[in-house]
Amino acid sequence: MAAHDRTLPTTSTDPAAAPKRVAAPDDKHKPAPVIVWRTTSDDTDATGDCGISDSPLTPRLAHLLVAIYSDVHGTIVDLDADDALRDAAETAGRRYLAVTDLAELPTSPESPQATTLIVLRWPRPAADPSQDANNLLSACQQHLATDGSAIVAVTAAATGQPGTPYAEHEQFLLTAAQAAGLHHLHDIVPLPAIDGRDTFTYTTTSGTAPDHHSHADAMRPTTSTTLVIFGHPGRRP
Repeated sequence: MAAHDRTLPTTSTDPAAAPKRVAAPDDKHKPAPVIVWRTTSDDTDATGDCGISDSPLTPRLAHLLVAIYSDVHGTIVDLDADDALRDAAETAGRRYLAVTDLAELPTSPESPQATTLIVLRWPRPAADPSQDANNLLSACQQHLATDGSAIVAVTAAATGQPGTPYAEHEQFLLTAAQAAGLHHLHDIVPLPAIDGRDTFTYTTTSGTAPDHHSHADAMRPTTSTTLVIFGHPGRRP
């Protein structure tokens, strides 16, 4: 994860209190932290096209993801050619690649331009076997740098609305990630700012995975998007 800069979110709680966990043998039984990001209006340097696209990322959110989860020397890989993510990467001086298949990536996880951030939307387009969760997350594991992050932007039914709820998507993705050898680091729930500034709030739960699912859904009453972050075992959230 890249070092913080001045444009990153502030927090209403002490950053030192944020969870810092290293994967343990029984870590799969522990719920990952949920971080609520409240972000301000989009950056003025964002292109107008982003506001009318079907992207789950606002320009401001994409900017924060690039700043926090990528490295200036690494590569950002985007499976959906997202305009907001591309603009954020170019503005930050990052190497950006839009691909339809992770097998197209030429570099290895140990190369100087290794993939430090992979971003993809979920659910994927239908009727494409290569786009199922097992294949995608297995490919992420193979191409992701040691300290890199794979971010899955999950679009789910909001509370009380018809459609697949987040908990069902999460269970499917976590099973595929475990099979691929990836660790569930944390979730980000993006919401609008309420006081004119960016803030992030860490929440944690205790107990079993089902308890976490109930809590996770409770954190999403006003949004249909959740960002699920995966990384290699042993990487801190």
